[in-house]
Amino acid sequence: MSSLKGINLERNIKITLEYDGTDFCGWQVQPNVRTVQEELEKALQQIFRKRIPVIGAGRTDSGVHARAQVANFRLDSSMPAKKIMAALNGNLPKDVRVLDAEETDPSFHSRFAAKKRIYRYYITRKEKAINRHYLWCYKNELDVEAMRHASQFLIGKIDFKSFCSENADLPHHFCTVEESHWEEDGDLLIYTVSANRFIHSMVRIIVGTMIEVGRGYTQADAIPDILAARDRKKAGPTAPAKGLILEKIIY
Repeated sequence: MSSLKGINLERNIKITLEYDGTDFCGWQVQPNVRTVQEELEKALQQIFRKRIPVIGAGRTDSGVHARAQVANFRLDSSMPAKKIMAALNGNLPKDVRVLDAEETDPSFHSRFAAKKRIYRYYITRKEKAINRHYLWCYKNELDVEAMRHASQFLIGKIDFKSFCSENADLPHHFCTVEESHWEEDGDLLIYTVSANRFIHSMVRIIVGTMIEVGRGYTQADAIPDILAARDRKKAGPTAPAKGLILEKIIY
């Protein structure tokens, strides 16, 4: 009779989830605050009676939402992936839902395997009752064409230190942006940006700076100089978290 000793029975489970970031201090576990990663790990511990670390594809900031975040974790249980999804949803708070679960390749890493992340920022020009937690209400007149022009300077492999939170300790600030554009849909103004990686508060600082362009306080053609300065003080204010949604992770 053959022995199973030494054989790795651990499975790699990939999940897709959505969450309302309103009452979370971001994705990543931090002491004494509520985070999405912590809620997932608490739910897994409730189900499997041991700590199971969860890896997320993107570390969303405090108050930021996700429509399709991806995460993975390893476990030695034989429970089918769809039953794991059902068990998680039975133990998670209502502002986090697992949308899909599957067993994936042992080498899959939700963060390092991701090719692209897509974010959208939503602004409304009129106050809303419905969806008010997911929109920034901004009533001042904006030159949207100037904002569109400014957004094109952000495409490419660029050092985004000017668009990063000053207290972020990172080895480098380079991101490769593939998409950066504004569109209008009735009262809504939507900014879409996709890149291989994002740094702390980057999208919200971009949006805040674009608003300054739209108001005429900053010239669209000044964006390259702001980037070159590598100085957070040269960029605009940080837009509120509630308008930002992680839309999708591309593998």
